[in-house]
Amino acid sequence: MYFRQFLDPDSGILSYLVADEASRQAFIIDPGPDTCQSVVLRALLDERRLQLTAILLTHIHGDSADMLGCLYPGVPLHAGAASHGRYPWAALQDEDRIPFAGSTLRVIATPGHTPCSMSYLWQDRLFCGHALLPGTCSRAEDGDCDPGTLFDSVIRRLFLLPDETLVFPGQDAGGRSVSTIGEERRHNPAFLARSRDVFVTAFRPYPQYPSP
Repeated sequence: MYFRQFLDPDSGILSYLVADEASRQAFIIDPGPDTCQSVVLRALLDERRLQLTAILLTHIHGDSADMLGCLYPGVPLHAGAASHGRYPWAALQDEDRIPFAGSTLRVIATPGHTPCSMSYLWQDRLFCGHALLPGTCSRAEDGDCDPGTLFDSVIRRLFLLPDETLVFPGQDAGGRSVSTIGEERRHNPAFLARSRDVFVTAFRPYPQYPSP
């Protein structure tokens, strides 16, 4: 397996390139909608003779899907069924399976940050976008965010995964870019109270927990 994590130093946004070197297949999670990152990713794919088979989005803001469609023409784009935009994508539902290199990625609906937010589980790695950040939770960026639904997604879906599951978030959290489900379940201050009402109250207008 070939795995790379990319950090946008200005926004703290994280993207991921995952490849199976035996089959030469690769997928990207949450690539930035900018030309610079596209050039770097294309260079890595060419250098390792990898075929980009899918772009997986944990969520969509604005016209980001349309911009990605222009940067990666012909590559299938996957996003939650509730997403909005002009560019056509494969509309994902909870518990869908995406074939990849003789195995599958499990799609887990984790709405809250946006109504269409999805997480992707492949082997022991969870790519969860802004549903769960190491040691904190995501900010309420716009009217799409529903903190109660976010709390439910984390507690009822993600925290049911095995302790050893690696958590790869969609944003750097105070210098942290990886964690585990076990660590977050036991130590993340945003969710320790296990109270939905407490979480929602502390969340607005921005979380009162440590956050990036």
